[in-house]
Amino acid sequence: MPGFLLYLLVSLLYAALGWFFWRSVMPAKAAPVATRAGRPGQPAALPEWVRLAAIIPLLLHGWLLYQALFDSAGLNLGIGNALLAIAWLTVLVYWLASLHYPLQGLQMLVLPVAAAFLLVAAILPEVHLVPHTGRPLFAAHLLVSLLAYSLFTIAALHALLMALAERRLHDHMLSKMLRN
Repeated sequence: MPGFLLYLLVSLLYAALGWFFWRSVMPAKAAPVATRAGRPGQPAALPEWVRLAAIIPLLLHGWLLYQALFDSAGLNLGIGNALLAIAWLTVLVYWLASLHYPLQGLQMLVLPVAAAFLLVAAILPEVHLVPHTGRPLFAAHLLVSLLAYSLFTIAALHALLMALAERRLHDHMLSKMLRN
């Protein structure tokens, strides 16, 4: 299993990107919601380098995942490694979706969650070798279940944003983050 410092480095990269996204969309003060039929302004697009910058921690995270999961004795799927896989798939699905859809409000939640999952995975390096991983149907089942957990993570974060937006709409104040 790779050292704690590499986990910490990738976690800090995710946290730094999340902080950058947060700072780029958070205004000093929330703006009132337009009460007329007019639409609020479209969110400002982030520079392309920002989206591409997420590739570096994503690739490092993938390498960490590969090193942690595939032990010489078999597939090591302890709680820490399961969280590591879920976080990687969550960021990967988010990153791929952000190529086609404007998801500027979601990245400041996805990246810090991935950073936290990385730290938890580094602290909990429990070894749990999974039997029968050579069977193709079982391997497919593992892949689909981890992908389902990552999609559930994205859905939960999106629901959190929607609940926050609904609450702010009732107060007639919508921050730039929620408009994005």
